[in-house]
Amino acid sequence: MSNSQSKQLKSLPWDVVEKAITKEIKWLQETILEAFYKNEKDYCKDCIYRRIAILIVSGRIKVKDIKSSISLWGEDKLSLNSKQHGKEWHSEMMSLIYNHFKSQGNEVTMEPNLNMGRADLGVYKKDTRNLFIEIGTISLPKLLFNLESMEGSDFLLVLDSKHAIEFSILKAGYRYQAIVYE
Repeated sequence: MSNSQSKQLKSLPWDVVEKAITKEIKWLQETILEAFYKNEKDYCKDCIYRRIAILIVSGRIKVKDIKSSISLWGEDKLSLNSKQHGKEWHSEMMSLIYNHFKSQGNEVTMEPNLNMGRADLGVYKKDTRNLFIEIGTISLPKLLFNLESMEGSDFLLVLDSKHAIEFSILKAGYRYQAIVYE
């Protein structure tokens, strides 16, 4: 038996893990701005939040809650007349963020394809992880699918000019280990 096989994995007690998952679910529900869809009854929001929380607790994704007292994107040039999270606000935020990353020497594309749907912006630079940006609201099924399937990518959910959440996908999806009895 190899040295790595002789090491036993220790797992945490169920109640400790469940408390951690519940804490992440609560934070996600309070933080993420969900897009409203007519067919919301076609999926279980609580189930999606739980699956995302399990990805976090299991270490498959890392999350950073980024908050600032000033704009994250340099000078905040948003129009005072634009309604927060309205069409004009979204367009102005896209332009502001696009210019922010472009000025840092990144390649930036509008509406790049994801494994499911499109992001608002894609940011690319040689020898760095791909960054996909969603501004304002997001579809929960789309977020979950992409977090489970786009290993090595980062997703930035921009909630407003001073608040964003970054998801770094370390290991995509659920991998099941087969147990073989001899």
